[in-house]
Amino acid sequence: MSISSGAQPSGVPPVEIGPAPYCHRSDCNICRKQDGLKTGSALLDVPVPGGYIVESEHFLAEHAPLQESSAGTVILEARRHVLDFGEMTPAELAEFGSIAHRLVPAIKAATGVQRVYLLAVMERAPHFHLWLVPKKDEGEGRGADYLAQRPPLTSSYSDAEAMSVKIREQFEQS
Repeated sequence: MSISSGAQPSGVPPVEIGPAPYCHRSDCNICRKQDGLKTGSALLDVPVPGGYIVESEHFLAEHAPLQESSAGTVILEARRHVLDFGEMTPAELAEFGSIAHRLVPAIKAATGVQRVYLLAVMERAPHFHLWLVPKKDEGEGRGADYLAQRPPLTSSYSDAEAMSVKIREQFEQS
């Protein structure tokens, strides 16, 4: 689950790009992706299976890159360039809670799992993005051990696209 930072050469300060009020930064690949710009990342510069699952005022949710996930894994990312909850406005925090409250059950219903793991580290891409990983009842791994494993990823683009559609439908019904 890695996304290159796309940092600019040292000495070159980042500049704001994209439409207000999102304060996108030129050195952030997630900001660049949201603005429709190339990032140089093989994970980000490809079509997203099924498009955005959620498009709200402050957040976007989409299927995770196929090279790093299984069908049904979703990434919820801030539209504004923020690192974590400490930088979010009260409105962003409220909307995050509302979306997560609806998105986790939507993923469970669409994938048939009992648990959805949440992972947010922002190391390689310093822009708030939360991985929602359906925990399949396969193997012995649990918690961090499950998230750290590198099982064969068997998702095809069409599987991920179909799962995105199912998750979106469940989300919209909630």
